[in-house]
Amino acid sequence: MALSLNCVIIGPSMSNTSRSKEAGEGIGGSGGARGSPQLDSERGFIPRERDEARGLFYVVVSTVAYGSLPILAKLAFATGVRTAGLLAWRFAVACMLFSLLARRAPPLALGTRLTLWGLGVIFVGNTVCYFGALHTIPASTASLIFYTYPVIVTLLSAALGMDRLTVRSVAAAFMAVSGCALTAGAVAGSPRGVVLALATAFIYASYVMLGSRFAAGIPSETVSLHVTQSCALIFVPWALVRGGLVLPPVPAAWGIVAVMAVLCTVVPIRAFLAGLARIGPARAAVVSSLEVLVTIGLAAAFLHERIGPRQWVGGALILGGVLLQNLGALRRMGGRARVSRPDRPAI
Repeated sequence: MALSLNCVIIGPSMSNTSRSKEAGEGIGGSGGARGSPQLDSERGFIPRERDEARGLFYVVVSTVAYGSLPILAKLAFATGVRTAGLLAWRFAVACMLFSLLARRAPPLALGTRLTLWGLGVIFVGNTVCYFGALHTIPASTASLIFYTYPVIVTLLSAALGMDRLTVRSVAAAFMAVSGCALTAGAVAGSPRGVVLALATAFIYASYVMLGSRFAAGIPSETVSLHVTQSCALIFVPWALVRGGLVLPPVPAAWGIVAVMAVLCTVVPIRAFLAGLARIGPARAAVVSSLEVLVTIGLAAAFLHERIGPRQWVGGALILGGVLLQNLGALRRMGGRARVSRPDRPAI
């Protein structure tokens, strides 16, 4: 899932996603930098073939990393790791790594820092709900339900007068809601998990909207640092109180926690931004839409989860709704991606 911290990043979608800030910023400077695509203010991104291939590779790496997160969580639970301890270590380690990445970033005003820490508190609620859902429903189902959040963002934006509903957005919303109903209805005996997965989608949608507004123009590493600081400051005491900070003496448990903190948190954010700078937000958004399919595939391979007919249809409707929202990006897949303001924050 994309429980990514990217804040101005982040928004897998909403046009699906751009876990990043304005293309070209925060990743090594301007579009004319070595190894980056040529940037024409009138025509947008003009990626060189090598840069384009490399950019697609980076975004695929990010997508696979985010998609593997729920599978690693399930495997960690199987080794005896508690939710509180898993999240405490994940965000504590990620926070330390982001501290190194953001060490040269310009200082922020206290008000801005408080705002970013507030985003972190929202992300805590999102994370707790998602990992709670993983305890009671399959990872593939949780991922499918969570991925309705791009459509939720569209509906919330319209309700708040921030955007207008179009025939396409209404159709996408109908497809996503129908798909969610089919997917949830196929999960027997676990209404709590379905509710938690839906809560995750709504909270993350709120996180994305607030992050896109209040974190705009701030380097992704700085946003991610403050969000992980909030998460660590909440999850570490929680783990201490619950007695889950000490991980089981099992090598697999420590390995999973390390991979989750580094390869499923820090690396995908960096990889997505590197890819975004080379191929632009439109193509990056479409490629990121495949994240849910990565989760389904990995869940089948490593957790032996099986998707029933109703879930396949529901998943197809959800993914179809997300891709319908990104129809403009799909049309540009064969051409030049335009520079646009990303609408998704970053963790």
